[in-house]
Amino acid sequence: MKDSKDFYEGIGLTLLDPQNETEGVREYQKLEEEFILRTFEGVDSVLEVGCGEGRYLRHLAPLVGKITGIDFAEQLVNLAKESTATFDNVNVILGRAEHLPTLVQETFTYALLGWNTIGNIPQEVHEIIFDNLEKLVEEKIFISTFKCGPEVMDERLRFYAKTGLKVESINGNQVILEGGSHCPNAYPFSYFQELLESIGFSMKTHDLGWVGVMIEGTKK
Repeated sequence: MKDSKDFYEGIGLTLLDPQNETEGVREYQKLEEEFILRTFEGVDSVLEVGCGEGRYLRHLAPLVGKITGIDFAEQLVNLAKESTATFDNVNVILGRAEHLPTLVQETFTYALLGWNTIGNIPQEVHEIIFDNLEKLVEEKIFISTFKCGPEVMDERLRFYAKTGLKVESINGNQVILEGGSHCPNAYPFSYFQELLESIGFSMKTHDLGWVGVMIEGTKK
């Protein structure tokens, strides 16, 4: 698979355009946002992995003590920095989640991986990322992701069609886009339970409509 950094700094920006949302994706994002704002209010510190152009950094800054966002796409990091410049409790870092311990020297109350961030990261580095989060997160990890299944896959394909992105192939719950430049995936609940339990976190789920789910991991 190609490195999708260039994807997120070019044609992949169409994924962030609200005009391209399908009905199911729109409901998913709306319920995700409502859940995050309700659940994170008053939290001392937040680490957002895959902060993108800063949507949740902006929304959460007035509600939490401090928030740090990390993303590996320089253009998105620059947009996030620009859009949060008026907040003194926001820090935005350019880098990869698998390198977190070298990028931050503090711990956080909660961590957030929103809008299918985990599904957009190659599976081979998931264990490294969760090992890093175990060291950096004091209480909870929240992971928003697509559900698995044919109906959700159909909705995802409608969404990608609206963005104008070319689907090269489908492999299970993974969609290979634009010559392999981006390969968003979805995973069953059992996968997240295994990952979270391996780092000492329990798991429960919250429905985000029929398209998405929020995985809540709590440190034991």
